[in-house]
Amino acid sequence: MSTATISPASMQPALYHAQTEWTPFPGVLAVLAVLGLSVGLGIAFFLAGGVLSDPSLDWLETDREMPQQVMLAGQLVIQLVSVLLIWWVAGWFGGDRDGVLALRAIPGGAATVLKAFLLLSLISGTFTIFALTFAREDILTDLAPMWPLMQGEYWWLIGIVAVFGAPLSEELVFRGFLQSALANSAVGFWGAALLTNTAWTALHAGYTMTGLADVFIAGLIFSWVLWRTGSLWVPIICHGLYNGLIFLALSVMDMPEGLPGTAF
Repeated sequence: MSTATISPASMQPALYHAQTEWTPFPGVLAVLAVLGLSVGLGIAFFLAGGVLSDPSLDWLETDREMPQQVMLAGQLVIQLVSVLLIWWVAGWFGGDRDGVLALRAIPGGAATVLKAFLLLSLISGTFTIFALTFAREDILTDLAPMWPLMQGEYWWLIGIVAVFGAPLSEELVFRGFLQSALANSAVGFWGAALLTNTAWTALHAGYTMTGLADVFIAGLIFSWVLWRTGSLWVPIICHGLYNGLIFLALSVMDMPEGLPGTAF
């Protein structure tokens, strides 16, 4: 039985080792290419789906919105394409893709995942309580755009996007591929983690500063559990569970009127 643990007090060595032939500069270019192509194909899907669902093109008017199902399906396309592309790119130099992306078996199994998620819940939960106390409007403003989607007919599709698509695509691209390429340099793992999480946080541009801080903190926790366990599956699962909690909270909460992005 594995004795690996994610306890800070443990004397067990960290299990992460970057196994990639990618170096920082080509790795960054590869990520930009993957994200650019994924977004480009997603936009093409948005436009094609919008035309098919509403040939009148009324949704192009500034006071109209693209049909929810098209918008969410397009987001899912972006996530799926990014997963396929980064999987392909990971093996560019003939390396083992599972090794490059740290898709290794989880040491300690479900117990390790549970410890990691409890750690994430403790730290992020503490930050959320602090934010709700001192910056409540920021938190609600960040959640507001998702709330109308949760009340719509395609609420289940946003669940797939948030709970499965986002964790898998974002973790593979950023903490799986990019972090390994950056760690394979003089900055080491933690320099790579700071750079990777800054880039990942930038992906959430549009959030309030409170929301961006929350994202960055969560990203550092994901990097830490990757470092301790050596398996990207742990951050992927924790990321999905974390988004799932937000999804459940949005499904039962009432959003105050007048916040940006709401349908009021």
